[in-house]
Amino acid sequence: MNYRIKMHRMLPLLCVLCLVLTGCWSSDPLEEENAIDSLITSGGTDNTEEDTVAATSFALPIAADETLDPILCSDGIQQMLLPLLYEGLFELDQQFAVHNVLCSDYTSSADYTVWTFTLRSGVTFSDGSALDASDVVYSLQRAKTSERYGARLSAVSSIRAQDGQVVITLSTANNRFPALLDIPITSSASEGERIPAGTGPYRYAANDNGTASLVRNDTWWKGETLPVDTIPLRTVDEGTTLSYLFSSHEIQMLVTDYTGNESTSYKGNISVTDAPTTTMQYLGFNCRSGLFSNAALRRAFSLGIYRDSICQAYFSGHAQSAQFPVSPVSEWYPLELETTYSTEAFTQAMTEAGYNSGSSRTVDLLVCEGNSFRLSAANAVAASLSVCDVKVRVKALPYADYIAALQSGNFDLYYGEVRMTPDFNCSALLQTGGSLNYGGFSDPALDAQLTTAFSTASSPSGANTTMLETFQEQAPIAVICFKTQSVVVQGGVVDEITPTYNNPFYQLSNWQIHLKGETTHG
Repeated sequence: MNYRIKMHRMLPLLCVLCLVLTGCWSSDPLEEENAIDSLITSGGTDNTEEDTVAATSFALPIAADETLDPILCSDGIQQMLLPLLYEGLFELDQQFAVHNVLCSDYTSSADYTVWTFTLRSGVTFSDGSALDASDVVYSLQRAKTSERYGARLSAVSSIRAQDGQVVITLSTANNRFPALLDIPITSSASEGERIPAGTGPYRYAANDNGTASLVRNDTWWKGETLPVDTIPLRTVDEGTTLSYLFSSHEIQMLVTDYTGNESTSYKGNISVTDAPTTTMQYLGFNCRSGLFSNAALRRAFSLGIYRDSICQAYFSGHAQSAQFPVSPVSEWYPLELETTYSTEAFTQAMTEAGYNSGSSRTVDLLVCEGNSFRLSAANAVAASLSVCDVKVRVKALPYADYIAALQSGNFDLYYGEVRMTPDFNCSALLQTGGSLNYGGFSDPALDAQLTTAFSTASSPSGANTTMLETFQEQAPIAVICFKTQSVVVQGGVVDEITPTYNNPFYQLSNWQIHLKGETTHG
């Protein structure tokens, strides 16, 4: 889905960024938050026609002295460049649908625990070596032990090459497993190199003057026309900031999180295109004890969140409202189960739950301090839910205290964020004993339905809907929205683009780039 906005004035509204509980199920919550915030953020612009400068080249930023190894590099600047250099077995489009890339065909066992992938023939790396199964095994084994990809491959028990194919065995069935394999593949012969060889449309080239560029990969297997042959790289370091490079038109494009901790103002005529992400924000309940051990009250609170308003007022439109732990653009999202927000429905649900008698009970909504966006969101949710007997009080805690409260179950409510895997497996959040199930929710029926949804072959969409119907009834958490990320481009440089959550250059061959005195076509 394309969310393209021509920005004559970027909205300076506060945007919500609440605690990232994990980018991979076992990672440090605020380490992952800091990783997301390393994407430079923008708060406002002042656009005038005089600010428009015709670009002489399409240049991109690169972080000084950092690796471009897709398994090891940090989030932010380097991540933006990776899709130009590397490809995975699959790629995901704007609806998270799976498309073959380096994989030409695949099969699975009847129980979805053994997957066999046939590689596309005729593919070579940018160094001229041929792609084979050993390269894929090497790359995925590295990914499995990495912080970035370890969570999504946690159920992988073995990866091996067999008769030129790649065979992956899972400890837990997953009928959506290919959605997890958009992981960049590098040449095993490049092990230890700062910039390993990839199969993407460009390759890295160091210039004689000490600068670097991405140049067309003449061995690229797709052979598609690219909009430019060379992409100059401008170094971001302590003396040259990303903001300076963009405002001075030294670079033409960047990826930003408008709901991050810091706000930077960019001047000039720019365009912003948003892409959906897997980053979900939600309200967590203590289901073990207290008021929210009552499923009826949890359901009522879920009805009391005006999600569309939150996305517009607090995210400036850089989020998509959702009622289920699945991106609303995904085929797995049960649009038919959504309910329409109304204050009457919320009041009626509170009455049916026994909490609209005129008495007053106060509960605390925990939020990690240090981020005004996060605190503003928590206050807005608290106010909207405090119209009947249950009054919600926001309690901001230092990081260590916040985490300790969640891990000990010492809370009524918390405001959380999680970067889900692209198959939208929510077991860690909802299943009995799940690693992110801080509220202690347990329902054997939902446990079984979660397993069935990812293991059935007869009717996966039906099993998915059944599972989410139980989720809606039990309301172990209240999903609020999924964030988007923004691709910011100097005005007039690039025509319509279609970025995805993991690839701002998705369908690059269709781009038209306008440089001074010429227009280049993909």
